[in-house]
Parts: sequence; structure tokens; C-alpha cells
Amino acid sequence: MVIETSREMLPREAPTPTGFAGHPSKDMNPMLEVRKASGNEKPVFGISEWQCWYANYNKPCPGPEALDECVDLHLQAGFDHLVWNLGRSVVDYWSELPNVTRVCENGDLIGGISWDFVHKVMDKVCPVRHALARCHDRGAQLWGRLGMNRHYGRVDWIGVTSSLALDNPSLREVTRPGNEDASRLCYVLEEVRRERIEILLECQQIGVDGLVLDFCRQMPLLRYHPALVEPFVAESGVDPREIDSDDVDAYETWFQYRADVLTGFMDELRKAVRKQEGELGRRCPIIARVPDNAGWLMLAYGLDTERWCAEGLVDGLMLSPFPNTREDLDLHVEYHAAVAHKHGKVCVGGVGSMGLIRNGVEENTGFFEAQPAYALAARQYAAGIDGMSLYQSETLVRMDYLAELMREVGSPSVVAERATTLPTPISPRPEIGMDWHANMEGKYGLRSSAGDDAL
Repeated sequence: MVIETSREMLPREAPTPTGFAGHPSKDMNPMLEVRKASGNEKPVFGISEWQCWYANYNKPCPGPEALDECVDLHLQAGFDHLVWNLGRSVVDYWSELPNVTRVCENGDLIGGISWDFVHKVMDKVCPVRHALARCHDRGAQLWGRLGMNRHYGRVDWIGVTSSLALDNPSLREVTRPGNEDASRLCYVLEEVRRERIEILLECQQIGVDGLVLDFCRQMPLLRYHPALVEPFVAESGVDPREIDSDDVDAYETWFQYRADVLTGFMDELRKAVRKQEGELGRRCPIIARVPDNAGWLMLAYGLDTERWCAEGLVDGLMLSPFPNTREDLDLHVEYHAAVAHKHGKVCVGGVGSMGLIRNGVEENTGFFEAQPAYALAARQYAAGIDGMSLYQSETLVRMDYLAELMREVGSPSVVAERATTLPTPISPRPEIGMDWHANMEGKYGLRSSAGDDAL
């Protein structure tokens, strides 16, 4: 079944939820809560995947105690909120959904490495329920984060590839030249949308304090699946696979058409979450985690965040510094903060883990320089962001050389002072604080272009 993609299918105006009129208010918005014990001025969100510490650093996993340690280390380090992994292609919790695959359910192999330790933990406890209970016992919030289109699609990654993605080639995205992209499924297909929505609704029922939809995993969210292309050709008379590289107007029309499909998904999800809010008697805000790219490239990726904010389909944005194409070399936090605040939504900044850590290395051997990390955070606070997020925090909280940054990143005045007074590197590494998957070589010698990624 193909979803209708007309812009008229969605309401152009959406009621603003109570507590979100104008600039977000700390007193009315649970997303902006700060734990007294943290000492932060702004809320700090740790984006954690508990298993990565053990897999990336070859550490023996003690069992379910690893979940307790992960929560406790975050709270001791000064985080206010945990953004806990719900999964990507597979789910990292106990699900009752018949068409959902649990992590390592079909095998433990992930990129040639056995994740048997994850399997063993999952056999004993549900990580999401376990971490949620521990957070609430300690007065902290836990958000559930789902990778929105990261399916891997290979047998050697069977531990993190769902049966839906592995067994249904017809659902897989297609590149512009017509090659299969097994790492993504196509959102124009109802089966794909429904699987994502059901996972998110189940986690809302479990009791997470909010949902973080991670659209950084991975862009572009839509490509050239026949179910996307054929209706567009019938409607416009233009085959998007043959658009000339200089035809900006034609590309904009195609990008908007694709983005409207994902906006349709967001509208479908918001309505379902709202319905459950009434049934459960508790609120479940939605944050979209998105790359900090220019508006035109966001649309090319399928991410019409301006429309999402304007129509109340999200309660906020969470940014990942993600330079990825030659045509978009800068970060655009000012743009995203302005979009969110114009519509009374929250905008949470982000510091990525690239240049902050290295797999298997527990000491700073010279790859991490503090001043660029503080400068990145300072620029975001200057743009008016409402909080900060740090990616791969399950590892950051274990690194002694990052302890000071963890303590201070929630205080804009301290961050600004540090950015000014710390020694500026003679040859600063531009990757420090960027998304783990940012394509960086040298200053901004990016390997890919919009044609490679967005088109």
C-alpha cells in the first residue's frame, strides 16, 4: 500500500500543546527540567547505548549490573536526562510485537564481532524497563531513542538486522542509479511506517518519559524506491532520476515531495501518541534528533523540520553537528534554534563523540583538545539553545580526561569563559565534537557530496 503524498492530506495548522505557547517555559516543560544534584543551568542529555562500552573497548560485561552502572555513572557525571537506546533495525528491549526482532535474536554476529554478552543480558532483563526504573528511583528522566532508518541489511550484521529488513527486499530503498540500498527501508510503504510506529507506541506504554526519533541514523531518509518515483512521475511528468544537476527548481519539487511522505509519517505518529496519552493519562513529548545542516539539505534528506514544528508534530529538535557534504560545510544551529523557537518548540544542542574518544583507548593520547569542544558548545548557547546533548555518553562518562567537560557543559557562562580562556590549538582538529559519522578529512575535505548522499 502506498501512502498519499499530497500536501493537502495534512492540516496546515495544528493546535499548540499546553505549555508550548511562545518560547518554552522551564516550569511548564518537562524537557527543560534540571536535577538539583547536577548543578547545571541548562539540562544535559546523555545519548547512551550501554553495550558500546563493552563492544568498542573489549571489556567483559558483568551482566545486568552493567545497566545499573551506566545509569549511575551518568547521574554522577552531572547528566539530567538519559536518552536510552530503544534500538535501530532491531529493538533493545522486550517487545510483544509479533513482527519485531530483538537484538541478537537471530544471531550474535555484528560486523564480525560476537555480541553474545548482549544476548545474555537480554535473556535476564529488559534493558529499557530496568534502566527506566533506576532513573525514576533516582529522580531522573529516561527518554527512549529509536534509530529511524538504520537497518544494516547484511547477514554479517545479523545481530542488529531485523527479520523485516532481511527477509523483505521489496521494502528496501533504491539509489538513484537503481541499486538496492539494504541499509534503509522506504517510508512510503505502510508496512515500514507501521513497524516504526508500533515500536514507539509500545515504548510509550512501557513508560518512557518521552520519545527521541533519531533521523541522524541515517540520512537521506528516503531515496528512489519505485513506490516513491512512479507516483511523482505520474503527477509531475518528471522522472527524478533524470533531473539535470543544474535544475534547482525540479530538485526542490522532488525533495519536497519526498519530505511530504515523511511528514505524513510524523502526522500519523503524533496522532497515535496523542491518543495513547489520553488512554495512559500521561504526556509523551516527541523530540526529533536531526543533523545540524542547512535548510535546503534538510529537505533533501526528507527532514522538513520547519513544517514539523509549525504543525506541532514534534515538541522539539535535538541537533547533531554533522557536516557531511561538500555543498554544506558549516553548522547551522542558529537556523534550527530560530525555527524551533518561532513555533514554541525546544531546541537542544549537541556535541558529538568524534575527537572526544577513540575506540579501545582510555586515555587522551593527544586526539582530544578541550577548547574546540567548549567553543562548539559556546556557539550553540549563543544561538539560544535550551539544553545540550552528548552522544555516546555511555563511554564519555568513563573517561577521566572528559570529567571536567561533563561537569561544565550544562553551564553556558562557564562554557563561554572556557572557550575564551583555554589555549586555542595551533592546528585545531575540526572533527572534535562532530557526529561520529561526519565525513571529515583535513579541515572540511569531505568525501561525499549532496549528489552522493541526498540524491
